[in-house]
Amino acid sequence: MLVSFTVSNFLSFDSPTTFTFESGRATKKIEHIFTDDECKVSLLKFSAMFGKNGAGKSNFIKAVQFLRSFVLTGQFGQNAVQSWCRVEDENETLSSVFSIKFVVEHRVYLYSVSVHLATGQLEAEELSYFKGKRKYFVFKKDGFSYKFSKELEGVNNDLKVLSRSFDVNGRPFLYSINHNTPGFFVVNPQASILQKVYKWFSDTLEIIYPDQPIQETSLVQYELCLSDFSALLKEFDTGIECIRLEEVQKEKVYDALDPLTQQQLNFKLQLYAPIIKNPTLMTEKKYSAVVRSRQDIFIITMDENGVKYSVLRFVHKIGSREVEFSMARESDGTHRLFQLLEILVNKKEKVYIMDELSRCLHPKLTVQFVKRYLAAAENRAVQLFTTTHETRIMSHDIVRRDEIWIADSKDDGSTALYSLENKQVRIDKVLDENYMSNVWGGVPVFADE
Repeated sequence: MLVSFTVSNFLSFDSPTTFTFESGRATKKIEHIFTDDECKVSLLKFSAMFGKNGAGKSNFIKAVQFLRSFVLTGQFGQNAVQSWCRVEDENETLSSVFSIKFVVEHRVYLYSVSVHLATGQLEAEELSYFKGKRKYFVFKKDGFSYKFSKELEGVNNDLKVLSRSFDVNGRPFLYSINHNTPGFFVVNPQASILQKVYKWFSDTLEIIYPDQPIQETSLVQYELCLSDFSALLKEFDTGIECIRLEEVQKEKVYDALDPLTQQQLNFKLQLYAPIIKNPTLMTEKKYSAVVRSRQDIFIITMDENGVKYSVLRFVHKIGSREVEFSMARESDGTHRLFQLLEILVNKKEKVYIMDELSRCLHPKLTVQFVKRYLAAAENRAVQLFTTTHETRIMSHDIVRRDEIWIADSKDDGSTALYSLENKQVRIDKVLDENYMSNVWGGVPVFADE
């Protein structure tokens, strides 16, 4: 679970700016809160950020994406070297700092990196954890070398030896230790937290953009979930009665895919084929993948009997007839909604960071989705942060005041973030009307107003 995220000198964020999921003083809707008594945290499961165009909402998500990508790939993202905050010329020479606090196995961790974007240099890196309010370091980059806690280091000094080679490649230690050391965690079980933290970034934290295609890990690949997806699409009044899988020939799939996706699919099938046939290597003995073309969504499953190719078909009821359509025939709103359904169905611990929830969705559908999410989240370890312009969400009947954040532009053009918790909003205030009347900032103001 995500506790907080802080960024400075990146895009529109100049001075250190923090978003937090920590709950405020509101006493209503306690079912919206996730509590972990062992590490004594009380975290919100939902948050929506509002603000005028250009205020920095999407830049916040890009900052989270930068850190996640840096940890998982060891490299800066595209155009990152030009992404320092431009409100001051001297920022080009200054560090950009990203810090994220999160919970893994009932312990609160703080991971931070300091980078010089213009030169692509990693300047500092640190992982720490908390017991109560006391902070203990796990490892940190100190000048040109790394230091490790005695608990992490163990007795054979493997970490010190490995870190000397890692330091010269400019990549985060958290990336290098999880990519360049086969067998390391087998002989160094005391360092397993490094693997668990890395997996939190890769498996728990997920960034969702409006035009992002369905991911290979999507739950739609599991046939048991298709009924859940069908029921939700019907509940949201999309006109879809159900989803069916239609088996197709391999050629139909490959003809619809671009060359890179074809290569990636071939690689995965070749990789898993010998594993599936060896029961000692894979207990489930099945591999599934979702691939998407411009027109269709295909599901590929492979087991000991071979490979099966299927395409999704969406069944509409027209009069007394049932008519099947491909994904290409569905509306942009249905495409967007279909992308979001996994959030409602997934039972794993997840932190979703989403840009523009309401993109292509009817206002009532956006509100209904938020209500449905909050109901589904009651008994799950899940969090959803989203940017949006849909002010109908701003209702005391739907959310708590500490779940509403505002992104606003300062006089110099940099971004300020604040929660309505900090504004001491009374329960009798009509939130969306006050927001649109510019009571709290974050809305465009025109000359004729």
